Amino acid sequence: MKMKALLLPAAIMVMFATSPVIFSHAAVAAPGSRAEAWQAKLNLTPEQKAKMEEIHKSSEQQIDALLTPEQRTQKEQARQQHKRANLNLTADQKAKMKEIRQTAKTQMQAVLTPEQQQQWKQMRQQKRQSQ
Repeated sequence: MKMKALLLPAAIMVMFATSPVIFSHAAVAAPGSRAEAWQAKLNLTPEQKAKMEEIHKSSEQQIDALLTPEQRTQKEQARQQHKRANLNLTADQKAKMKEIRQTAKTQMQAVLTPEQQQQWKQMRQQKRQSQ
């Protein structure tokens, strides 16, 4: 259960920033990507999309700063293969990453209107039920 709690903020960031290459830093979601689908479902404005990308980039930079060079290499290789990397994180790295993800999630929620926040909550619940 704790693993799901840790993965949810990361999954949310991925949903808003995924392009043909996972975690691409493109300013706009790639056509047909999961991020584009979520953005469309939430009916995000261009300003909201830009703010979400800014939040994602910032959190991604913070997370990358926590990783060793070897872990960053493994992460990049996994991205290129569209897989999840097993980075063998330390307890300290995990705790800091959780904090970064929670901050990003809070910032992303603040970008959304109350109606979008409710819709996002429902979408996350549906995703959890399907897993």
